[in-house]
Amino acid sequence: MRRLVKKLRLDKADWIFFLVVMVICVLGLLNLYSATYDLSISKYFRNQILWMSAGLFISFILSLMNYHLILRTGYFWYGFTVFLLILVLFAGKSAGGSQRWISFGFFYLQPSELAKIAIVIGLAKYFHSNHQKREMGLIDLIIPMVILVIPCVLILKQPDLGTALVVFFTGCMMIWFVGIQRKILVVLMLIGLVSIPLAWKFVLKPYQKDRVISFIQPEKYADSKGYQVIQSKIAVGSGRVVGKGYLKGSQSKLQFLPKQHTDFVFSNYGEEFGFVGSFVLLMLYLTLGLMGLGIAVTSKDVFGIMLAFGLTATILIQTLINLGMELGLLPVVGMTLPFFSYGGTSLITSFLALGILMNLSMHRLIHAGHKA
Repeated sequence: MRRLVKKLRLDKADWIFFLVVMVICVLGLLNLYSATYDLSISKYFRNQILWMSAGLFISFILSLMNYHLILRTGYFWYGFTVFLLILVLFAGKSAGGSQRWISFGFFYLQPSELAKIAIVIGLAKYFHSNHQKREMGLIDLIIPMVILVIPCVLILKQPDLGTALVVFFTGCMMIWFVGIQRKILVVLMLIGLVSIPLAWKFVLKPYQKDRVISFIQPEKYADSKGYQVIQSKIAVGSGRVVGKGYLKGSQSKLQFLPKQHTDFVFSNYGEEFGFVGSFVLLMLYLTLGLMGLGIAVTSKDVFGIMLAFGLTATILIQTLINLGMELGLLPVVGMTLPFFSYGGTSLITSFLALGILMNLSMHRLIHAGHKA
């Protein structure tokens, strides 16, 4: 057994990082069981365990391969994801006013979730192949921005504003991390501010505008547009210090809280486990983020650094948007909580990120061992 462990290089794996993710997953399963206690328990709970098992298997395989294979095939995966994003606009399944899924009979694939990984791989490969010591100027930004904007526009067409924001902010963080001239950064920020009213008029759908309006004045629309946010804040607030107790949350059990197993999972969790339980979960995500950034800054090449930074940024940005949405700090955009919410493609995507991060972590330790 020891020989097998060494052969697979599992002794170099960052098991603490893996354990942090597993604790989040277990808490998510417990929360899912509670949130769907009266809503076909077997269906949701069984499906989540199946997807989690598949995700663990995929992440295990990814952790063992040479991550430079991802480098060599980076543009292929980026291009393939863009193809899927185009395909879903013509042959996708519609639900709730959006066309985001491609049906494979037993499974619905959501290409926009894969775009979270693809944009990181695409930009990481570009920055690896075009590495320069000086800060990027305006001309240097053209190709990275094209790589970033294409999937964002296609995702907005579905429409899926939440995922488009995650992809966009992840790409922007990667560009900032590489280095950009200060004057160019200021100009881009000003352009972003000017673009807000234009986006309101020409990009946002009516229901998306309603969400922004209800975010500003939730109490005024408590029976309609602001209902989700009001009920979410009630659920979290009623948990107080230690919560009402497991399986004793009233907001989800009495069907006051919509989407308590997907977009609003934290509200159910906060109601039952209170401030203490919520603090523990937040610390787990913070630990995951810090360890992910640690993997980035100690990786042995530009591709590894950018890949680890981008994947960690994706997880953290998605977490912040979800929590901000549930606590009434951000407009509702429809966003799952990584490793915690119910969902097939979303969960698999999170485990793809985990597998790659574990791979990068193992290779940095192997590289350090060779140096020693």
